[in-house]
Amino acid sequence: MKKFNIEALEAKIQSVYTEGITVDEAEKLAAEFLNAQLQISKQLRDADLDARMKKAGNKAIRAAVYLNILKNNDKKPTEAAISAMIDSDETVLGQQQALDEAEVLKADLERSYDVFLNAHIYFRGIAKGGFNA
Repeated sequence: MKKFNIEALEAKIQSVYTEGITVDEAEKLAAEFLNAQLQISKQLRDADLDARMKKAGNKAIRAAVYLNILKNNDKKPTEAAISAMIDSDETVLGQQQALDEAEVLKADLERSYDVFLNAHIYFRGIAKGGFNA
């Protein structure tokens, strides 16, 4: 299976837009975009699992920090104060940043998958003679 390059595929879409395409080229591009969908689907699976694991880790770290705050204070702080302490904890902040990055990567992959799906359908249509490109 040929490894795909997102920028190269974007360039191919731009090229078709500006220069046109033959039926034979469209058939090959339809297959290439289908291949890219298969590959990005695997990356999406990994990114989804990573984001879920980071979310679970984030919850566990927040709970540990919460319990530590309660343990280290003679008088229980207000929930608002506890929430502020948790949100400003360096470990929590680092874990939240890792979660945010994982979710952004997953969303980027989902958008690329959708573009590749539409490109595959478009080029398949041209290859079948459904469009005049």
